[in-house]
Amino acid sequence: MTTAQSLRGLIKPVVFAAAVVPLARLVLRGVGGELGANPIEVITHETGIWALRFLLITLAITPLRRLSGWHSIIGLRRMLGLFAFFYASLHFCTYLVLDQFLDLAYILEDVAKRPYITVGFAAFVLLVPLRSPPPRR
Repeated sequence: MTTAQSLRGLIKPVVFAAAVVPLARLVLRGVGGELGANPIEVITHETGIWALRFLLITLAITPLRRLSGWHSIIGLRRMLGLFAFFYASLHFCTYLVLDQFLDLAYILEDVAKRPYITVGFAAFVLLVPLRSPPPRR
């Protein structure tokens, strides 16, 4: 095994561990009671911000590969995209379950009052087909 192959084999687990750190920090803050007066709001914002960050990182991989010539970075794109979907799912579930208690009438009222919720839901729905597995060869 060459040094480049062993380095490639090390990058994915390191990126995976780094991608889980925001959730681990959020859980530790929650267990330690450090989420402030409105913990649901903190959880909602943190998961939403990380979903957006991972989406932007994922979208930046192809231009970065083209500019840098580092072709093996493309192997991280799917994993980072799945983390974007993971954090978006946590964000969406936090809103539905913890914030709105699955009250459909109140959710519809909230959507009418705040159009950014509609935009967020549409963005989440658009992420769903992207997480499907690649075709088998």
